[in-house]
Amino acid sequence: MKKLLLILLMITGCQNEKKESHILMNSDSEEITFILELSTKDNPIKDVEEFTQYLSDFIAEREPSSVYGYFVSSDGKKVSLIERYNNSEDGKQHGIDFINGPNFEKFFEMFEIESFITLGKASDEFKIFALENGFEIEYRESIGGYVRR
Repeated sequence: MKKLLLILLMITGCQNEKKESHILMNSDSEEITFILELSTKDNPIKDVEEFTQYLSDFIAEREPSSVYGYFVSSDGKKVSLIERYNNSEDGKQHGIDFINGPNFEKFFEMFEIESFITLGKASDEFKIFALENGFEIEYRESIGGYVRR
């Protein structure tokens, strides 16, 4: 009986729920994506990797609806950061939380922003917030194609 119950649980647990997929034109999406190219300021690659992992975990815990990831170059001198938010308001709130949070100073001890690109429809409110806080951002509506949801 225990074996049968275990097999049933395994079969039930292995069934995949079919997710619905939607394809949106970029112009129909409110999502915004940040792409930052960072210099590691010659910090040791071990420190860079540890801090980027810590930040990824920190963001995932506090902002579960965002997509957040780092890519560290093999020589440890550059980091590419990609963040995606549901809309400009979520992106702005992330900025507020970042500026007022515990990682702001450490981030700028570890990294220097070389470029900051925002893809999507950034609101005027977001753009004003970025300017007022010293972020030089290149805005692009899209890079072509579709956003898959």
